[in-house]
Amino acid sequence: MANDIGIETLDLQFQNLPRAIASFLVTGPDGAILIETGCETCREQLITELDERGLAPADLAAVFVTHIHLDHAGAAGWFAAQGVPLFVHPKGARHLIDPTRLVESARMVYGDRFDSLWGDMTPAPEGNVREITDGKTVEVAGLEVTAIDTPGHAFHHHAFVIDNTVFAGDSSGVRIDDSGYLSLTSAPPQFHLEHTLASVERLEKLGEKRLFLTHFGEVPDPAKHWADYREVVELNVEFVRQRLVEGMDEESLQIAYQAFQMEQAFRVNTPRVTWETLQEINGAGMCADGIRMYWQRKWKEDRS
Repeated sequence: MANDIGIETLDLQFQNLPRAIASFLVTGPDGAILIETGCETCREQLITELDERGLAPADLAAVFVTHIHLDHAGAAGWFAAQGVPLFVHPKGARHLIDPTRLVESARMVYGDRFDSLWGDMTPAPEGNVREITDGKTVEVAGLEVTAIDTPGHAFHHHAFVIDNTVFAGDSSGVRIDDSGYLSLTSAPPQFHLEHTLASVERLEKLGEKRLFLTHFGEVPDPAKHWADYREVVELNVEFVRQRLVEGMDEESLQIAYQAFQMEQAFRVNTPRVTWETLQEINGAGMCADGIRMYWQRKWKEDRS
């Protein structure tokens, strides 16, 4: 099957930034599918990318989203409204059918920046939404797409496997360039340490030869990436734990975590534009909040 598959990474130019958010056009013997749609503010760029390849949105055989966060699925409902089947984790389906709570929650986080960053969400017609469960394989466009449950970044997260390729969403971190800096995807409120590490291990054990990240693109050496990412997860989660034990408050923790990330990034000569892109899609302060909330939940559970 591998010789019949084409994979293109489409740069959605989020906020006019290169290599921030990707959508993946996967072409099989009988058509093409999308994995990830990006947000509503990126939709016109995605349509342009498709048009340059001779495709209209309605030509797609299916759309798959790894999870329902706006940078991955904000435009998914619009594609479903064009009649394209939309595959999503069962825990995320209802939020694409009625995105009211999802949008309200995001507005609380981003405030006045919400509309310019993400845009609104089109409700997905219920009849075009397909729930896909862990281990299930869907045959579409002559492709076999298998969902792998990978919680940790979010409870409703899948990676998708096609032939020898993994599309990991946010389960395996953010890697914008080749500098070697990896960013932990620990946005609140669902980040979970043990689930993250278990998901990385599960993907590692698949032994697949190719790995694509929504942020951003193909990873040259998947085995090394997963080993490095495990270290990044453990290092940064422990940093936050220690600061909380010391009694650091929420605002100070955000500042300390950002400084810790900057030290890691610039130690390997990460370009400034990469750092600025990271702050738009996986901001350090937001990630610090996610890890803090994880530890606070864990300690509360341990006491009960």
